[in-house]
Amino acid sequence: MKDIITIVINNEKKKIRKNTTLKDLIKSLNLELYVILARVNGTIVEVNHELTKDSYIEFITLKDKLGIEAYKNGLKFLYIVAIKELFGENSEVFIKHSLDKGLYTEVNLNKDITLETVKQIKKKMKELVKEDISINKLSALRKSAIEYFEESKEYEKALNMKQINNEYISMYELGGYYNYFYSYMPISTEILNSFDLTFIEPNGIVLRFPLMDNAEVPKFTKRDKVLSVFKSYHEKIKTLDVNYVGDINYAVSHNGIGDLIQINELIHDEKMLNIADEIFSMKDKIKMILIAGPSCSGKTTTSKKLSLYLKAKGINTFPISIDDYFKERCESPKDENGEYNYEGIDAIDLKLFSNHMKKLIEGKKVKLPTYNFVTGEKEYKRKEIKLENNTILIVEGLHALNAVLTKDFSKESKFKIYISPFTPLGVDRHNHISTLDLRLIRRLVRDYSHRGHSAEETLKTWESVRKGEDEYIFPHQNEANVVYNTALIYEIGVLKTYAEPLLYSINPESSVYEEAMRLTRFLECFFAIPENLVPSTSILREFVGKSYFE
Repeated sequence: MKDIITIVINNEKKKIRKNTTLKDLIKSLNLELYVILARVNGTIVEVNHELTKDSYIEFITLKDKLGIEAYKNGLKFLYIVAIKELFGENSEVFIKHSLDKGLYTEVNLNKDITLETVKQIKKKMKELVKEDISINKLSALRKSAIEYFEESKEYEKALNMKQINNEYISMYELGGYYNYFYSYMPISTEILNSFDLTFIEPNGIVLRFPLMDNAEVPKFTKRDKVLSVFKSYHEKIKTLDVNYVGDINYAVSHNGIGDLIQINELIHDEKMLNIADEIFSMKDKIKMILIAGPSCSGKTTTSKKLSLYLKAKGINTFPISIDDYFKERCESPKDENGEYNYEGIDAIDLKLFSNHMKKLIEGKKVKLPTYNFVTGEKEYKRKEIKLENNTILIVEGLHALNAVLTKDFSKESKFKIYISPFTPLGVDRHNHISTLDLRLIRRLVRDYSHRGHSAEETLKTWESVRKGEDEYIFPHQNEANVVYNTALIYEIGVLKTYAEPLLYSINPESSVYEEAMRLTRFLECFFAIPENLVPSTSILREFVGKSYFE
């Protein structure tokens, strides 16, 4: 029959009527509600897509990164529209940055935000979900988009539109409000029923969303030090008239980027000096400085730069890498798949580490190991060392902030530093720059130039890296004496030149092709910045090369 087509789902063939929508198919199959998108014959489509020919279908849910991103952006749009409908079109919503598995936002209503205000917003969002309002994708003339955003007083969005060459802009409409987001979107509000809001005084609200397929919203842990770092850095860059990517692009196109880079580097150095001053004030008590942070935070440059600052104050330092204290491979723990697990603290020879650190602090001679990752064994090829009296150990590694690692040492003898690139810069008020994306782009560039890894290899292993961070690094953030922000507001413009060719080299048949294309779309927002403008002592040199500290 001409009106019947064959589809394949999970290797099972089914006959359905031609022009059936994916949404109707999902309902007929009694599938879980949280199907956000689908791949039909390898092409990503929204669930209002009509099936007109024989097709292979894969459903995209909250198990998939693409599904989570689409859900999150749909939730952001719902949140913005709910606030506009409650408090009028002049109310302003700013999606600032990530904060503990949620999005930290600030709302300007020309009145104080209270817990009651937050409850009102949540109630309104739930009402819009029940109404099952369509989220409509449309193509708008760039000129019309610019006029719309200028009339809405969202001038940074209008500036973004002026800085691109596309004649048409992909936008979304919800309840009469128009916006754009750098990902796919759900087709309606109906699916967006799993979320929560957390009030953070004085005008902050954390928009929380599910991260797992069961649609549960994870528990929120307030990170006061992280939030403080974001805010203080934002205040610093505001003095430079920089809030959004368009401001950086303007500096590039008007020959102002050189000064901006130098000022940004000075801001970093000022913070590093403050940390060195704090350590100096406690120099008689501190025996070790512990530095930890997620992948591509810049731990190597931070530790070496801090060492120079302390040396200038008359304090000697000695570097220790926790990685050199891995257990012998034959003694290493294994994961559920029978593979050696180097992520957990059980992989560290804690007894040996503690013994060596004690001896060094006591001024005794120690022969330190170097871990050979090829043979899986510690080697003792270095000469014995003995530290001078005014020497502080700088210990760097994945588990540096974990209290188990240094349980044999007093709290007063340790100074803990948590580092990560916390950028408060946004593409615009509703599209923030993810710390995860910034670190991933750094890693793509570093792994290719320093470790010979392809972009495809890096993208394929990223989720495994992230899993280890969630389990072994992030829970210990609050242990830190100080949080150091390693983000540079200009850096993506420099990284873009290196990252784009790597991402475009990935074959469309690859399992990470969609992620590569998402990142290339993100990088299109930035004007390229010449690498030669970056100082040799910049933390960015750890990733693009030619670092003073190499």
